[in-house]
Amino acid sequence: MDTITRIPVIYIPNSDADLNNMKFAFQPIFDVRTGDIYGHEALMRPEGCTPLELISAYEKAGRLDKIEETTIYYGTKAFMEAELDGYLFLNSIPETCMSEEMAIATSELGGSEMADRFYIEMLEYTKHSAKAWDLKKKAIIEAGAMPHLAIDDFGTGENIDLVCINTYNPDLIKIDRKYITNIDTDPINQMIFDNMIKNIHKRGIQVLAEGVETKEEYLYLMHTDVDYMQGYYLGKPKIYSK
Repeated sequence: MDTITRIPVIYIPNSDADLNNMKFAFQPIFDVRTGDIYGHEALMRPEGCTPLELISAYEKAGRLDKIEETTIYYGTKAFMEAELDGYLFLNSIPETCMSEEMAIATSELGGSEMADRFYIEMLEYTKHSAKAWDLKKKAIIEAGAMPHLAIDDFGTGENIDLVCINTYNPDLIKIDRKYITNIDTDPINQMIFDNMIKNIHKRGIQVLAEGVETKEEYLYLMHTDVDYMQGYYLGKPKIYSK
């Protein structure tokens, strides 16, 4: 019997085949300097459970690679079908890696149109694995792609933030929303955020503020050195019909 069937059905799709029909919502990311859309983050929208519940279920079954492959390949497919502008931000699980075959299939799916439009976004809420990262890099190189790299939820400390920077050498870092919420009235978060930007920029890395929920937060951030913003105030995730 497949291990995955021993997990309560509420936490997973009926079968792995359902992952191939996973719906994705896309949330816009804006360039602060120009006001234009810089890209979109692909967000899984499984039926019957939350994305975190789905990831947890597959993690317990030792099959996180299926989530990784679904996100990368089918997220790319949905993005292309929606004909969206800018870069595609795809969430990646630090402790696992898609197969080289699926990496090549994704590269072939995207073709020249997507060759330089990928951001692989390393999540912070699962374990960090240097071995998995080496395998991920190998799969990417074998696929003939060199995507941009981002770190998600920076500042949570889940994977030791500085270790993540040194390991991945990212192009962009997304500051966790806990530092953005009420930043317009919270002097402590203002100080922490400003220090983060200064230290990250010194490394030549760009900074994105995620979770911008209010006009007041947006207006405050417009007067900082942040490069990009993302959040419900600017644009909610949207599922695009075929």
